[in-house]
Amino acid sequence: MSQELYFNIITFDLPDKPITFYLSKEKIGNAQKLYKTKFPTNIEDLFPGIKEENPDFIYTSFIYEKEGYLPLKLNLKEQPTDLIKHYYNWRIKKFFKSIKKLVGQNFVNDNQIWIGNRSYQNKSFAQYYKFTVKVQIKEVSEYGELVISYDGMAKVFKKPISEIIKHTSTTNLNKVVYKMRLLKYHKEKEFIDDNTMAYAILNNDLRTAFNIQPEPKDDSNKYISYKHKIDKFIQHFILSEEFKKVIPVNNDDYLPVEINRIGEVADESNDLVFQNGVGRNPKIDFKNLKPLNPCQLDNVHFFFIYHTSYAKEVEALQKLLEDGTSWYKGLNIYAGVLAHFDNNVNIIFDDLENPLPQISQGIKDFKSDPNINYVAIYLSPFNKHEPNLEKKLVYYKVKEQLLYKRIISQVIEFDRFRRNQHKFIYDLTNISLALLAKLDGTPWQLNVKPKNELVIGVGAFKNTEENIRYVASAFSFKNNGRFNEFHYFSKSDVKQLGGALSDAIYQYVPTNQIPEKIVIHFYKDMKDEEIQPVLEMMDKLQLPCPLFVLNINKTKSQDIIAFDQNWNGELIPMSGTYINIGPKGEYKYLLFNNLRYNNTVKYPSHSSYSFPIKLKISSPTPEALNDSKMIRKLIEQVYQFSRLYWKSLRQQNVPITIKYPEMVAEIAPRFESKEIPPFGQETLWFL
Repeated sequence: MSQELYFNIITFDLPDKPITFYLSKEKIGNAQKLYKTKFPTNIEDLFPGIKEENPDFIYTSFIYEKEGYLPLKLNLKEQPTDLIKHYYNWRIKKFFKSIKKLVGQNFVNDNQIWIGNRSYQNKSFAQYYKFTVKVQIKEVSEYGELVISYDGMAKVFKKPISEIIKHTSTTNLNKVVYKMRLLKYHKEKEFIDDNTMAYAILNNDLRTAFNIQPEPKDDSNKYISYKHKIDKFIQHFILSEEFKKVIPVNNDDYLPVEINRIGEVADESNDLVFQNGVGRNPKIDFKNLKPLNPCQLDNVHFFFIYHTSYAKEVEALQKLLEDGTSWYKGLNIYAGVLAHFDNNVNIIFDDLENPLPQISQGIKDFKSDPNINYVAIYLSPFNKHEPNLEKKLVYYKVKEQLLYKRIISQVIEFDRFRRNQHKFIYDLTNISLALLAKLDGTPWQLNVKPKNELVIGVGAFKNTEENIRYVASAFSFKNNGRFNEFHYFSKSDVKQLGGALSDAIYQYVPTNQIPEKIVIHFYKDMKDEEIQPVLEMMDKLQLPCPLFVLNINKTKSQDIIAFDQNWNGELIPMSGTYINIGPKGEYKYLLFNNLRYNNTVKYPSHSSYSFPIKLKISSPTPEALNDSKMIRKLIEQVYQFSRLYWKSLRQQNVPITIKYPEMVAEIAPRFESKEIPPFGQETLWFL
């Protein structure tokens, strides 16, 4: 059954006739500020010599006559894309404001429209659905394009902030609704004249302060629910006659994906090698086909770190790991980890509120045998949503202290185990998988022939408490997905990052000779100053091989996706499908990675319905991008590397070259030393 793919895009016509904008060099009253990259192409007709003057900004009231602003006729189709987008974004915002809708902006200035959910009944909150209307110009068609996306739900307190601060500090406020405006409370407080009319938007800090539980996780098909919501939004607003007067929509249907934009990875890219054969779905095949390489380490000893009151649960957990339950037959049979539980070295604490001093002392006093490989199972009294930062940090400090003792650890939330013992089997499978990987086993591997190529992954994690982005690099992935070591940077230091990238190449070449190609998977667009040290090192080592940089982003819901209208109504495109979403000369793609294959009749239940990731491929030698076979190979490699995630049996859509460094960058900054102990640079301790 062939796919019928559609973008979440509604197209509109750009005007054929000239229109008149009103412009001024000075800001007079309310106006839109235009940066010089947005200046009209014929701006010299209005302001002779302005290009030589080179001001950073001019101002416009766009199509409205205004005192002090001069008219300029222009053909919109011939103007800078950024100017056209600015103009249409301005018109869209004005339209939704005129019909009394809340309008905010995302970080790239696309309009986000908040639509109240009238059917939501709650005495404390009003609920809003958030939709983004992103303007594109001739990206995937010959028209203007509106990318319509659903960004999730927001809740707004019904009591004003003047009331809720009786119960919590204003430090917990972030965004508020004030007189039909979305404002950042701490940055835009000057616009709030009356606190009895300002209403806080629920955020994580307020959720904690008022002890409000997170929304339950929804494992249903999000393609269906997502499309249902944008269908209603489009029908009600975008296709209305009033909106069409503002934006001349030219088709009431979603934009079909042109066939020449669609590609598919090779079918064998889905293959994973296990001990007893080739499979595709680790959830099934890890149990049936057995791990490729069981734990190779000698003398593996497990011990527990737990509170005195947890003794009964520790005993039950040990029995599950040793003997298993139902179809899970224990660590050894299920995951190939032969281990002895040494309860003589358990670390037991009695202070539930402040366990760290006793745990730290226990680790410090731990007498390890150099012939034994130790694994600590820490039953944590605190869960991942713990609001108290000191308690939350215990997890990280215990991990760090154990690493300095060359001890691998696995943390299990005590409450989760206690509540779910009867159905803990699914947790046990993921725990066993992660433990095998941490103990240098190989759960499964890509079914590829070894090649001499170097893949470097750079990921990042933003710590919202500190508002600092931490960067980590996973170096020297081989083409089968095995890694050599990790490096970590305490901050996004361009010089340090560039040095580490070039050092990875320097370390690789003497052992492996000249690679066929060097590939960098980067979590964002790579700047010139970040890539320059790499080029200098390649020049120094006289490497003739091409260098490719792949910017890999998890697709945000505010962005372009695609649906398949021809598959059982489930809408999810086939795994391995990639779509060119860039204009000519740009190598930008959507890549779908899920569990729908050629022969899949129905999507597996309890599986993730991942949205696609976005790729952008570039090279310092642009001619290298002319090789369409190479482009496909690079996309296939991203696809395959996403199938090597060993923390969970659940299918992921992000390659480990990005995901693993991101995990390191989330944990390592919490370490007291701010560094990863040497032992941790050679193992997958963070899984």
